[in-house]
Amino acid sequence: MLPAPIALLIAALLIAPVGAPEPEISTPLRIRTERVELEAVQQGLELRVGEAWRRWSIDVAESTEPSHVEVQLRDDAGHIHTRALPLKGETIEERSRALASSLALLVEQLDPGEPATAEPTPGKRSTDVAGFVGAGPRMALNVGGPLDLDAGASVVGGAWLLRDHLQPIAELAWAHSAAAELKLDALRFGAGLLGGASAAQGRVWGGGGAVLRAQWAHASASGTAAGWWASPAVMGAIQYRGRLLVLGLWVGADLLLPPLRARGDAHTLHWSAVRPMATLHIGLRLPWGPRHART
Repeated sequence: MLPAPIALLIAALLIAPVGAPEPEISTPLRIRTERVELEAVQQGLELRVGEAWRRWSIDVAESTEPSHVEVQLRDDAGHIHTRALPLKGETIEERSRALASSLALLVEQLDPGEPATAEPTPGKRSTDVAGFVGAGPRMALNVGGPLDLDAGASVVGGAWLLRDHLQPIAELAWAHSAAAELKLDALRFGAGLLGGASAAQGRVWGGGGAVLRAQWAHASASGTAAGWWASPAVMGAIQYRGRLLVLGLWVGADLLLPPLRARGDAHTLHWSAVRPMATLHIGLRLPWGPRHART
């Protein structure tokens, strides 16, 4: 038998009520982007609205707009509210504070249990179209034989449609070749369509397509000659899209239908039917940064 003091101690431990374990405090905030930090956003929310934000399950993910994130708020009843919120700031800390402020304002505006509406996301116009206009150098040459290099400039404009998968473009280009006294100039203008997709959070776009153009060419030596040609082009394209600047590169081939040949007193210039070409564009994004409707 156990001694009496030990038996009494064991009985007391068995009879004593066991306190319920303290519930673990979970974080109903999920961050699925590297542009903000979970702890910083959570601290910002608690400073602004206290524990009220914990009534929601908040999910933050990347958006199709490079300067936005998609936010989804779900309450206990299963009602979901989706918003596109802007990210302002150059550092993770600045963007995290800005996101916490936007979330706090949204939490104060919404009541748990309020049914989600089918209206478009506030702060984002579904009819917005982003585009660009730019200019830069271009060059093309023959394949084999005399290169007969032509150099010039190109002005181009376009827009990104259907979630950045289609890009209608328009181009005005000038080309120039020279051989001693013989000079050959061409002015091309037309429009086309590129297909592709964006990557790197919308900052890079890549694809390919074609442009249909008309060309007016003028040759001069001791005499002059001029005429019209068809000059379509096929190309691959890549663009870097910043908040303000757009940098683009086209690599492909100019097509001359029929080939162009200019003769001077002692020299000849020949632009073959297929001429590899490259064009560089530096321009502006339009509109400058995202546009938002008033909320």
